[in-house]
Amino acid sequence: MSRTIKAIPALAALVALLAALPGCGGSDATSTPPTETADTVEVDAGPPRATIRVPGGEFTIEFRPEAAPVSCANFINLVRRGFYDGQAFYRHSRVIRQAGNPWGDSGRWDPGYRISPEFSPDLRFDRAGMVALVREADDVRAPVRPNEFFVTTKPQSERFTFFYPVFAEVVEGQQVVDAIRPDEEIVAIELSGDVDSILEAQADLVEEWNRRLDAAPPLAR
Repeated sequence: MSRTIKAIPALAALVALLAALPGCGGSDATSTPPTETADTVEVDAGPPRATIRVPGGEFTIEFRPEAAPVSCANFINLVRRGFYDGQAFYRHSRVIRQAGNPWGDSGRWDPGYRISPEFSPDLRFDRAGMVALVREADDVRAPVRPNEFFVTTKPQSERFTFFYPVFAEVVEGQQVVDAIRPDEEIVAIELSGDVDSILEAQADLVEEWNRRLDAAPPLAR
């Protein structure tokens, strides 16, 4: 009995020592590593793209803001406004599908502003699926009609390059582009990836464009 009684103080001292050590039964909150929250995780939004849906399917274009920042912001802003929904590919040939003029062949709708053409040696008409804006006139000094765009169905001659400014290219669904019929309408366009930064970089221009678009003629004639 005396031997057991003598062991109790020694055991109590050992328990107290273990409790004082970090991670050994103590309740010290500083020993617990902080939990990483969603706010601390950087999520890659992916490349800036637009998926254009037509009755025959859909195709996806990828923007090239490093080469054509203003043209990309202009197109994205028009998509955000729902401008292209219901509009037809009113110009159709063996080499292009063109949309963006709500009045079609009955007149030229005016958005109230123009933008300067942006060119890059990396964006040439050497393959199908190049997405470009329309010049206001057949003059290399002419501004761009910002609401009208076309998509190519095959490579074009060098006369297209550095005349029509390319701002995007088809990355999925080129066969859908090729199959678009005359006057086939755009059902909807869905944006994806990091398009917000493109708009933010041109915030002053976007504000001015929207002011002019709000004052533009009705889309229906």
